Amino acid sequence: MKIWISAQALLLLVATSAAAQVEPGFFDRFQTRFGLVEVVGGENQRTIAVNGQVLPLEPNFSYNILGAWGLADAAQDWVFVQAHHGGNMCGPGLTVLRISQAAIEVLGTLDDCTGFPFDTRIYPDAIELDIYDDGFQADYTTYLFDSAGASQLAVAGVFAAPVAAGPGADATRWIGAHPYDPFRDASERARFLTIMTEDQIYDLAGRIGPADSVIQRGDWVLGAGCQAHACDTSRGVWGIRISDGVPAAAVLDEGQAPVAYGAAALDPVFSAWIGENGL
Repeated sequence: MKIWISAQALLLLVATSAAAQVEPGFFDRFQTRFGLVEVVGGENQRTIAVNGQVLPLEPNFSYNILGAWGLADAAQDWVFVQAHHGGNMCGPGLTVLRISQAAIEVLGTLDDCTGFPFDTRIYPDAIELDIYDDGFQADYTTYLFDSAGASQLAVAGVFAAPVAAGPGADATRWIGAHPYDPFRDASERARFLTIMTEDQIYDLAGRIGPADSVIQRGDWVLGAGCQAHACDTSRGVWGIRISDGVPAAAVLDEGQAPVAYGAAALDPVFSAWIGENGL
């Protein structure tokens, strides 16, 4: 059972341990059960204070308070905050604070570019965060925060599902989606593993940033895109033949011949797709 007790979404769970699907907020001030968390400091020197006590965090361009979670019968709240340097690149991962009546503790900060957890497990004296390792949402790392600080508990997940996606609706489900989306699906990664290695699939997906939606052309579902900030030099295309579910793919680099994968890449429809998206 979950009880929401604050307009700022302090989530309390009444079991002795519980899992929470959490969504980040972006707050300058946040009231926990044990005190006020707030962003303080001047320009480019922002940091975090709890009940007026400035924490030993590195000042930065900005800070956000992402939220607070805890067990209703436990004596602490877990607070997520995150800094940013103000530039285009991603900043540090989130920092976990443990706040109780007795102490205010900074338990640790995750590495730069670490995303927000997709699953969180809260215990009386610890919290675990599951965070995807990349945009494929295939492999993830579990981080543990407790009195010892932050630690990497496990690396989990698998790249491919045992069964590859098939023909028909398995292919046409992507029409209208972003061309990167199939690579987040384990059965589609398994499909493309029949013509490519894992590294080659990562390379292809990395070339599909800015893009139009997936289209259907005859017996084919087709996707294409370019590498973010390098659209004039690096592109990727893929296709799935609807009738038999056979995939094809190609990567394109400026001044070089396309590198195609899969016998179906010779199909006239897919060959034309490569030509349309050439550099």
